[in-house]
Amino acid sequence: MMPLTAFWLVGALAAPAVQPPAPLDPNPPPPAPRGGPPVILVEQPSLPLVQLSLHFAGGPPFDPPGKAGLSELTNRMLLRGTKRRGRAELEEAIEALGTELYTSTQRYAVGVGATLLARHLPAFVALLTEILLEPAFAAEEVEKVKREMLAEVESDLDDDSSLARVWYRRLLYPDHPFGYGTHGRRDELAHLTLADVTAHYARTYTNARLVLSAAGQVERAALEALLAPLRMGMPEGDPLDWGRFPAPATPEGVQVALIDKADRSQGQIVLGHRSVDAADPDWAAVHVAMLAFGGTFTARLMQEVRVKRGLSYGAYARLATDRVGGYVVLSAAPEAKDIPETLALLMSEYQRLIDEGLSDDEIEFARGYLRNAWAFTQETAGARAAQQTQAVLLGRPRDYPERWPTLLAELTPAMVRDALKRRLSAQDLLAVIVCSAPDVRDAVAALPGVAAVTVHPYDSQ
Repeated sequence: MMPLTAFWLVGALAAPAVQPPAPLDPNPPPPAPRGGPPVILVEQPSLPLVQLSLHFAGGPPFDPPGKAGLSELTNRMLLRGTKRRGRAELEEAIEALGTELYTSTQRYAVGVGATLLARHLPAFVALLTEILLEPAFAAEEVEKVKREMLAEVESDLDDDSSLARVWYRRLLYPDHPFGYGTHGRRDELAHLTLADVTAHYARTYTNARLVLSAAGQVERAALEALLAPLRMGMPEGDPLDWGRFPAPATPEGVQVALIDKADRSQGQIVLGHRSVDAADPDWAAVHVAMLAFGGTFTARLMQEVRVKRGLSYGAYARLATDRVGGYVVLSAAPEAKDIPETLALLMSEYQRLIDEGLSDDEIEFARGYLRNAWAFTQETAGARAAQQTQAVLLGRPRDYPERWPTLLAELTPAMVRDALKRRLSAQDLLAVIVCSAPDVRDAVAALPGVAAVTVHPYDSQ
């Protein structure tokens, strides 16, 4: 499972410049509303730190039509001042507590959080409550954040690997909410307004969408008392309907999209198709299959592409972990002259995987790799809390991370091969290649199985 991406605001582990917080109120506020979310808590009394995060389910798929990027813009705006403090004052208040406050945006949630000394938790939660319930949302700050996000979109255009993945998702889900990343589209992002931000804030930051988690030196009763004003102050809201999205169009045959960028000495190839979402019963089996096929240096795909033929420094395959809009993807980065041969090899090896399956040894190696890696996701209280939070946000049972070794042990080679046959296909694929299109178009179009080749300027929307 991938770590949550964070955008850091301010702060350093410096000596606090504020008075110690007062003792907890012996008569705390009433509990949160009946529909309020539970608190995920992993206690670790031996270490005087607390990691606290608040995530709100939703994210980019729920951006309104024509407003891609609004979820991230709204979430970043939370750190640009409150009704009581301007941006500079807010930064000073955070620094005074010796911490950093971050925002994060995933495809299934937005969040805020921090790691801080346990003795500063009451003051920090009071500040966080102010940030979430009383954001300033100044028009000039909206324009500043938009400029930052547009600059990040431009930066992605310079990184061919990132560019290939942006285009892959866009074309895998054409004109669909699943097709955009967290930054959205340049043309839509540029036209977002303060009114858009305030409306999205009202829809998103509600108890119905909230998942609270904490880890460290804090007891549940004390934590829930501290968080009660925040939970009482937020509207209840409505649960999300993750099944509301229309079915995207399915490609017929192998569709190749050349993302034209001049003077490329190397190509970036991504190839795949839509597949299972994170909460699908077959996710674990398909995940094991893709790891066995192309997730490690000794995996079959790496051996065929790099070791035997030297076509690319690396060749990988993976299954995305998304609440909705899951997919599989193969990738390689050959020299420009080797693009057609490498694409043909990726397609043929994927077809062989589906036709012949995986050996017992390949599957057992993948299961052992995942069992060993699991320990690193559980070694700290913070890691365990983060894994439980991600499970809930992905629509999985909260104890999914703890049950993962058992799930792997129960997953037989026959079950993996069966899921592979049912949930993967080498017939209707999308290949996206960042390259100098005129140099490879004819050779790629002549490959067996290729139904169509299209060319897209790399910087077009």
